[in-house]
Amino acid sequence: MNLVVFGATGETGRWIADRAVQAGHEVTAFVRDPGRMHIVHDRVKVVRGDVLDAASADGAIAGQDAVLSALGSSARNPAPVLSTGVRHILDAMERHHVRRIVALSAAGALGESAGFLFGNLGLRIFRMWLPEVYREHRKMLVELQPRDVDWTAVRAVLLTNATPKGRYRVAVEGIPRWGFRISRADVAEFMVRQLTSDEFVRKMPAIAY
Repeated sequence: MNLVVFGATGETGRWIADRAVQAGHEVTAFVRDPGRMHIVHDRVKVVRGDVLDAASADGAIAGQDAVLSALGSSARNPAPVLSTGVRHILDAMERHHVRRIVALSAAGALGESAGFLFGNLGLRIFRMWLPEVYREHRKMLVELQPRDVDWTAVRAVLLTNATPKGRYRVAVEGIPRWGFRISRADVAEFMVRQLTSDEFVRKMPAIAY
């Protein structure tokens, strides 16, 4: 499968690109700074671009079979990478008839419950601490839902750089109870696996240990 990974130089994006290659896919890594792309493989093509530029995103999506997005937002970088960037991606997908997108998001972005008091308190603190980040994720999820594409939004809990376990829990409604953390590697594996599965098409699964 030919696919493009947006945010391929981010901490999670690097894992996603690596897992996609290991799964046998042809990967186009869409990055702002090619110098930060450390995966060297004959099935990886690095494309420099800015997702906030619609033409740039359009060029990367033409000819692809699917899209993986590891775009993120941070308090230090308030640019509308998720809201505007994902809109550009979706517009290009519809123009080029690319059906499948799997996008990384954050558990709690829709105000959903963690299912237990301590977890709900933690989510409330994060939403108060990083309001713009959660607002961007919420806008992205709202942007996805009416589009005529086969989308999946993966709502991850706190991401870590721990060794992958290869097992985790998934909940379509809410968040897995007592689920605090998940490794970036396991999230990447889950996201890449969705490319060949329709289990969570047009759904927003939350993933946690």
